Amino acid sequence: MKNTIPLIVAVLLGVAAVFAVSKMMKTSERPPEKHKQVVIVTGDISEGELIPESRVGTKWVPENAVPRNAIDASNIAFVYNQKAVHSIMKGDYIQYPDLELDQSKSRALGDGQWGVPVKFADVTLLRMLQPGDDIAIVGSFTYKESLKVGKNLDQAHQDVLRKVTTVIYPCVTVLGISGNAVLLSMPPQQAVALTAIQEKASLYPILRKKTDEKATSRLDGGMFEESALRDMLKGVEPISIPLEQLK
Repeated sequence: MKNTIPLIVAVLLGVAAVFAVSKMMKTSERPPEKHKQVVIVTGDISEGELIPESRVGTKWVPENAVPRNAIDASNIAFVYNQKAVHSIMKGDYIQYPDLELDQSKSRALGDGQWGVPVKFADVTLLRMLQPGDDIAIVGSFTYKESLKVGKNLDQAHQDVLRKVTTVIYPCVTVLGISGNAVLLSMPPQQAVALTAIQEKASLYPILRKKTDEKATSRLDGGMFEESALRDMLKGVEPISIPLEQLK
């Protein structure tokens, strides 16, 4: 009996050691959690108070814990001297709805960014957006394509109008909203291009998840033409609607 007890203890210790090693291996196999640097207050802020630079700081937090309207650290200067809509406790995030935004919106721009006013053809989504949201911009427009008529090499070409819908910009940040117009933050060259594009195309906003880093290339969106609607019908049998009303 005396020999049995040390044996049982040794077995239990061995099982515990295996469990500990297994747990450590699983922990080490986990991919590192992504973090994001956001703006916080370093001291209490009262309702209606202008937020001083001395009480604004940043904090690294897991991306999945960042509120949707949290202000990125790159836009920290936007917060300085903004009026607080309500009291904010020390250590809390500063979010766009927390600010009255009675100062120039140019301070919300990051380094090397321009603010571009854009009008959208459909304002349904705009009623749901808030400053700080990320959107993709889809455009629908027509263009001319020169096609050769007939098989003769010397045959004249004919211009054919084609209508397409495609992604114009996969990810831009909303600074402000007024009616069917939105103020967007973009690099200068993209701002110039979008200013010209909106004169020729009908633009539509598409809501993006704030922390989503996928589909940031225009190639991810593809191009839609009316011929795709015809292709959808291939292999689909027609449905007959009965003359008599179904009960």
